[in-house]
Amino acid sequence: MKITDEDRRDFTLAGTVRWDPTSLTLVWTWQQIVPTGYVVYLMLIDGDVKKGGIAKDTAASTFKKRMQSEFAVVRQVIVGPIAGKPLPGWRQRPLDPGKKYAPPALLAGHTVELWAKSCPTPLLMDSEETRLNIKYRGEWTKEGWTRDGQRLWPAGE
Repeated sequence: MKITDEDRRDFTLAGTVRWDPTSLTLVWTWQQIVPTGYVVYLMLIDGDVKKGGIAKDTAASTFKKRMQSEFAVVRQVIVGPIAGKPLPGWRQRPLDPGKKYAPPALLAGHTVELWAKSCPTPLLMDSEETRLNIKYRGEWTKEGWTRDGQRLWPAGE
């Protein structure tokens, strides 16, 4: 589902990520100012909301680090296991929607836009994430799928 004008006005384009097939790496472009604190984010491709999520600034992490970490796992899905290292736990379970559907989109040449906004409290951050995932039912979120693997569509699609 396309992001609504109202939600687009509430969020800021924080950065983008795309796949570079030549170097087998992710190419990041970050805006000068990236939201901090209690952050709600949306991942979009061509205006379609693929995922909504949250990131909290901690001593060890920020929204920016959270995105880089999440896409580092997507990169590992694309390039395969790291030789000589034990398999991480996520590789021993069925892939979640993000790990399953983000790699083909990146391999197809799409750029993922990362839209974000800061929230004043953790409660508001959590409720906004819930609202967005129910509204958009992004393909890369569990809210976009039934337990038996059927795609859920937002109202009107």
